[in-house]
Amino acid sequence: CLWVGPDGFHCDDFFRGYQLSAHIREAHGVQGSDKDYVTCKWRSCNRKLNKEHLLRHMESHLGIAYSCDTCRSAFSRRATLNRHKKTCFRP
Repeated sequence: CLWVGPDGFHCDDFFRGYQLSAHIREAHGVQGSDKDYVTCKWRSCNRKLNKEHLLRHMESHLGIAYSCDTCRSAFSRRATLNRHKKTCFRP
C-alpha cells in the first residue's frame, strides 16, 4: 500500500485487491457515509472525492485492468468493459 500517513511515511501493509475496502477503512480510518468527501492519500495524489468513488479511483493507482476477451482492449473499470462488450464483435 502506498497510502501516505500523517507522519509522511507510506503504509507497509500488503493486501489483495478484494481486501482494499477493509484495508482503507481499518488501517487508514477512512469511514463515514459514502457521500462524505475524503482525500486520496496514495503517494502524492491528494484528490478529493466522495467515499463512494474512492475505491474505484484507487483501482487506477493499483493498475487494475479488465480486458475484453474479443479484442483484448483494456479498461480500468469493469463497467466500462461491460459497456464495450455490447458493441465489440470479432471481425
